[in-house]
Amino acid sequence: MKNKQFKSGFITILGRPNVGKSTLLNAVLGQKISIVSPIPQTTRFQLKGILNQQNSQIVFVDTPGIHLFKEKFAYHLNKVSLASLVEIDLILYVVDVSRPPGQEEKKIIDVATRQKSKVVMVLNKSDLGRKYLNDYIELWQGKIENIQTQDPLIYYIPVSAKTGKNIEKLKDVLLELTPEGHPFYDKDTSTDFPDKYRAADIIREKLFLKTKQEIPHSIAVEIKEIQEKERSVYVLAHIYIQRSSQKKIIIGKDGGLLKEVGTEARSDLENIYKKKIYLDLWVKIEKEWQNNSRILQDLGYWIK
Repeated sequence: MKNKQFKSGFITILGRPNVGKSTLLNAVLGQKISIVSPIPQTTRFQLKGILNQQNSQIVFVDTPGIHLFKEKFAYHLNKVSLASLVEIDLILYVVDVSRPPGQEEKKIIDVATRQKSKVVMVLNKSDLGRKYLNDYIELWQGKIENIQTQDPLIYYIPVSAKTGKNIEKLKDVLLELTPEGHPFYDKDTSTDFPDKYRAADIIREKLFLKTKQEIPHSIAVEIKEIQEKERSVYVLAHIYIQRSSQKKIIIGKDGGLLKEVGTEARSDLENIYKKKIYLDLWVKIEKEWQNNSRILQDLGYWIK
């Protein structure tokens, strides 16, 4: 039975790549759940972050950005994003008002207006300027006029996930729109993301930040083994790249870049496990991993 004193619901975060969806999720939760980098395709899973408050539990579903590319991997990212719209209570449609709308925007608006859920448009990165803010609003309104349907959009909210501006206001709005219900997770649970995928994402984040625009889309990380003991955790990870030249970049001069990645990833993992981490990193060449269904499945990027 529903607890009339308690609110709970599922909210999907939707948007094109690199609009700040993961940064927004971390800001709303007040802790780092989803990895962040300025590189598109950073988020590759459907990741849930759980906001537990005194009389509510809101489950946020962070998704990969909607892509227009045709390869199997991009197909997977779109499939994960669209699957997150099933049986949810609200859509957070996140846009980056510091840059103009992209081609993906029309696809996202088309998807969002075909759902039964209400929509809140989050006008993110307002700290970088609002030059294109009205362009997004007009694009949405133009779509509604063309399809002649009831507008599911309830609020426009300018925020800065990076600085925290209007994040508390956004949380108040989301709580207002969350239905009455019961908690879906234990009150101490902040995410349902499996440990091995979370560890892989942390390593991948550090690689993205270190290599910047050079090879991020060619990188994947698979956790081959996790051995947890009373005071320590051993983690064996394989880093997949597509060419031997990329392997040299990942390893770095005298192994320097890989050592930096290991040091920074180890620190994040120790914050999660609260134990000493022994991180064993190996770089492997897999030329066609983005188009190989078996490899994608082994990495947790399920395609059916």
